[in-house]
Amino acid sequence: EEPRGTLLVANRRVIGGRPEVVWALPGGGVEPRETLEEALRREMREETSLDVSVGEFLFVAEGERIREGRRTGVWRSFFFRIARTGGEIDISKEPDLVDYRFVPRGEIVPLLTAPYHRGFVLWLATGVKHAFDRWID
Repeated sequence: EEPRGTLLVANRRVIGGRPEVVWALPGGGVEPRETLEEALRREMREETSLDVSVGEFLFVAEGERIREGRRTGVWRSFFFRIARTGGEIDISKEPDLVDYRFVPRGEIVPLLTAPYHRGFVLWLATGVKHAFDRWID
């Protein structure tokens, strides 16, 4: 979060079988032998070209994706407060990213339309430390 707001990126995704552009926080997966903090710094660098320091742990959201009545996947997303330490935003290296913007906290929720955003929305509203989502396709 910066004085201008929270950085969100627009991702190309397929939801409900349809291609969509979905706003979300930058992020991604943890690679083998990588800590959460290392993964967060790497993902921010890869997606936005920003160098960041990782601060306070905020919450974890996990969930499952259900398709045709069967679980097809699970995820865990760990959220931390970060601060920019260097770099300028450049999303051109990530083909699935189409835009970015800084969004004031009070304006974030309407942009969070993907099924896997429910935990983030709940945290924004209540400050819970753990949320579980179910994404049914």
